[in-house]
Order: sequence, then structure tokens, then C-alpha cells
Amino acid sequence: MKILKDIIVKISSFFSRTIRYFVFSTLISISVCTVLVVANLFMGVRVSLGFYLLLSIAFDLALTTLICIYNSHKLFIPINKPLIMKLERERVERARQFKRRQEKRNKKKIS
Repeated sequence: MKILKDIIVKISSFFSRTIRYFVFSTLISISVCTVLVVANLFMGVRVSLGFYLLLSIAFDLALTTLICIYNSHKLFIPINKPLIMKLERERVERARQFKRRQEKRNKKKIS
């Protein structure tokens, strides 16, 4: 039963990360294609909207695949959200303490 649970967690992590990469690459591909459309409009190039849609889909799938390959070592590692939140809180607290120390030093220099 433990093996099945581990497999489910790994598959869930894989799909979660893959969907994140897909959304990220979709945002990038839409913005790149929008810039390309605007640039072609200014240059007078007339291309059908279907071409831009096909280009966007191809760029999106290629970018998603490349990001998944690049981050393949992390694809099956479970996402530990509580640990991420804890580390982020610790980072923010360290930044606050550093800022307080800087303010104290500045007050001493002014006085």
C-alpha cells in the first residue's frame, strides 16, 4: 500500500509541476506572439491569424517540453508546501531583522 501511495504522490507531483510549466510557457508564448503580431503590423506583413495561433501552440508545446527536460530532476519530487511557506517566513524575518539593524546603525551615525 505504501508503494502505491508513493507512486500516486510522484504522479501528482509530476502533473502539478508540468501544469505549472505549461502555464508559464503559455504566458511567454502568448506575449512573444503578440509582439510578433504588432511588429508585423508595423512592418506591413500580412499573415493569417491561424498562422499566429499555430505558431503560438507550437512554441508553447516546445517550451513546455524543454522546461520539463531542463527540470527533469525535480519533476517527481513531491512539492512540500508547508516547508516552502516556513522557509519564506524565515527569509522575511531575516530581512526584517537586517533592516532593523541597519536602522539602528543609521540612528547611531546621525546622533
